[in-house]
Amino acid sequence: MKIGIVGAMAQEVEILKGLMTDRIEKKVASAVIFEGKINGKSVALLQSGIGKVAAAIGTTVLLQLTKPDMVINTGSAGGLAKGLKVGDIVISDETRYHDADVTAFGYEKGQLPSNPAAFLSDSKLAELAQKIAEAQGQSVKRGLICSGDRFINSAEKIAEIKADFPNVTAVEMEATAIAQVCHAFNVPFVVVRAISDSGDGEASMSFEEFLPLAAKQSSALVLGMLDKL
Repeated sequence: MKIGIVGAMAQEVEILKGLMTDRIEKKVASAVIFEGKINGKSVALLQSGIGKVAAAIGTTVLLQLTKPDMVINTGSAGGLAKGLKVGDIVISDETRYHDADVTAFGYEKGQLPSNPAAFLSDSKLAELAQKIAEAQGQSVKRGLICSGDRFINSAEKIAEIKADFPNVTAVEMEATAIAQVCHAFNVPFVVVRAISDSGDGEASMSFEEFLPLAAKQSSALVLGMLDKL
């Protein structure tokens, strides 16, 4: 079994990369893939780059070149659900685009033609992630994660997203694109991210300050999952 892991930024994959043995690096277009073993498990680790297109390119390359049996998306996110704090874990039950709009043709907000409105995460992976996070003593929330090519950093932007997706848990810039590619290739996926900011006016400063903590928390969860997969 091979486990695919996707992170957008170098900071989001560096802990996992540092633990990888027999590491081989491949670069294709904007994607950087590290193949090897982590704690004895066969892993293909993708550093995709930021944004939906980079994530889609990278995930497609990952699936085509390394043929993982599943994909785990790790990294940071902005927490929108009530009670979420920096360092808390969010796990996807589903992902949607908050910046896609083809409603003029009868689609749901966030839905693209020929695709479902929501990409459902693998329930077993989501349940495993929650179990591991709770065992690690992490505060965790499962639900809807919304993606778009915008860094959310104002109350106005938050209100706009919540108007369309009132049950949104967190926002970020890659997960739904990763999910769409996994859906197209029929590969199970789950998103496990740690909160780096709250999407408000302080978000950019909070993100810069707490990205290392978010990367550490989400990587710890992924490592816990690897031990059980």
